[in-house]
Amino acid sequence: MSSYEYVVYDRKHLSAQDYSMKASRQFRIYDEKFCYSLQTAHGVWAGRRSIILREENDEGLVSYGEVAPTPGFSDCRLEDLLPEARAWAKGRSQKNRPVFLSALSCLSSEIWHEFDDLKEPPVVSSGLDVLGTKVSSLTSKRKIGIDSPQKEIDEIIGWISSLPDRAKVRLDANGSLTLESLKLWLNALEGESRLEFIEQPLPISQFDQLKLLSHETSVVFALDETIVSAGGPEVVRQKGWEGYYVIKPSLIPDWTETIRFIKSEPEKSIVSTVFESPFGYEAVCRCASYSKAVAGLDRSLFEGNPREFTEHHIHPLIPKVVGICQLDQLWESL
Repeated sequence: MSSYEYVVYDRKHLSAQDYSMKASRQFRIYDEKFCYSLQTAHGVWAGRRSIILREENDEGLVSYGEVAPTPGFSDCRLEDLLPEARAWAKGRSQKNRPVFLSALSCLSSEIWHEFDDLKEPPVVSSGLDVLGTKVSSLTSKRKIGIDSPQKEIDEIIGWISSLPDRAKVRLDANGSLTLESLKLWLNALEGESRLEFIEQPLPISQFDQLKLLSHETSVVFALDETIVSAGGPEVVRQKGWEGYYVIKPSLIPDWTETIRFIKSEPEKSIVSTVFESPFGYEAVCRCASYSKAVAGLDRSLFEGNPREFTEHHIHPLIPKVVGICQLDQLWESL
């Protein structure tokens, strides 16, 4: 398979109705290795493979959407999604998977309105702390649930103790802890002011236990995989969740609903990346501008890649500094 693939509508053969709805649709495959592998509770992740959708309507307005299958979140491979991309490009209806619906929803999202009068505020992001790397942000994130609990606890407690008092730490377990091991973490972290929250400590199936436990400890929890599994943060809020929401727009089917939720919970909504291509990442950065919380948008896994925009590697991030013209130039280079 080539590194890219696309289908373009021939507008001469479209009816007026079809033309207005599907003036031009294309897709290409984006395949990029990380500059270092990421170890998570779901395994080792070495790179990003996505399907990029590009749509231009009859008024010439261009938008992008990214189909971003992600280990631990998506139960499908990129190859499984190609038939959906081909059907979409040809204007055929098809039952789409949630990760594909997310890309379709992104295409029609308000984030692509580039000429709004109001300027989006800068987006402050946490840094992904991997052993041996330097983090420039005061808010750092570490993966846990990979090694034995006591070994990790000792290591993390030592690391937190070395940080300045005003630093904030986020620990991400990706649902890998048991109730027993989580209680070990809680005992060790009780009263630690630099800990912001533990992200998705228990599996999705133990939501009720986690909600109950959240009322019995001073340690704060955030949900991640649970939100993706539920189809969005609003579903989880309706079930009584009072902690933080780590929101991955690229994995949630409805961007409009996601943005509406973020606007209603700006202090608790942590907009997070799944290491999208520059197309999807720009969309997520724009989405993050609706939140007041420090985002989870570290981009260091792509540091030095020639396809990257330097604007995606500055702190804080400025939404819409990378515009459609720049995205189109990248698109043409694929």
